[in-house]
Amino acid sequence: MQKMIDDVKKMFGKLIAEHAKPESIIELLVSLRVKADLSVDDTGWVLWNICDRYAMMRDAKSQYKYQSEFHEWSKTSLFPLRLHWVVSDETQALTLIEGGFLDFWWKCYEFANIQCPLVIENRNIRFESHRTNASAYTHFQEFSRAKTALNAIEKLLSEDRTWSNRDFAAVTFKILLVKYYSARGESDRVASTGEALQRQINDWLGRVGDIEGATPERSLLGSWSQLNADRSPTAVFIGINNAACAFTKAKQFSVAERLFRVLLDKRRNLNAYGEAQYLLSCWKNRRDKDEIVDWLDRSKKLTPKALKRFASELVDVVKAEL
Repeated sequence: MQKMIDDVKKMFGKLIAEHAKPESIIELLVSLRVKADLSVDDTGWVLWNICDRYAMMRDAKSQYKYQSEFHEWSKTSLFPLRLHWVVSDETQALTLIEGGFLDFWWKCYEFANIQCPLVIENRNIRFESHRTNASAYTHFQEFSRAKTALNAIEKLLSEDRTWSNRDFAAVTFKILLVKYYSARGESDRVASTGEALQRQINDWLGRVGDIEGATPERSLLGSWSQLNADRSPTAVFIGINNAACAFTKAKQFSVAERLFRVLLDKRRNLNAYGEAQYLLSCWKNRRDKDEIVDWLDRSKKLTPKALKRFASELVDVVKAEL
């Protein structure tokens, strides 16, 4: 039995690495549930990933079926300190909310907040859950609910100033505030929060110094150990990337470009979305078409399809060259 479970986990990792179709991963995990008597950890891992694949497919109805099961199962099978596992992923939140299940997702999040003890053993995943909900509800302009999640992060940050993930969480909190104030049209607060965010990033980067090597391999995607893990020192670069993207969305293009250039100077790779936001900030700052075209000629990630998806404004700029 255990060998079969281990084999499925290996196959799952292979499919993820190969960017396999979500349907094949769902089929693998659904079949495992039928054939094996799973532990609590493995059941949670399977349910989280089934929900995640449906979320990536934007199939809210199918996701809701399994998310409901995940939530109900958590009530009786999970220790209370693990309840935020169910509501820890932003893609899952966005798909359900957009699909008409806004109140359901909020009910699950509220349940976790009420029942979950505030202990060090779950602080990382509590942060991920609050972060997910602040971002998702801001996206849909559900500002009261977004503010509740933001307040939860602020409270969490006061629990322990020596928390290993505190730098990442504090920077992320200000990024979420930039998004929140930008969505509300509060430009003064975007500016003041943005200035504080830049100072915090500079301080963090100054303290960690030069970081060599790649981020260590983490546990199995969607498992409790992976989602509740401490972040490596390279999380500073994730924070900078997220801040740069947020500043681009907030139309703070000069700040965004400056932060992206910190990443490039440190030889950190941008994904397709990051490249698109970087090019958009460059275009807004200088209107240099050749600069944009030259980058696109060299890029192996930012395809015409990705450019249209992530920075559609640039399509017309480089139309003749695509």
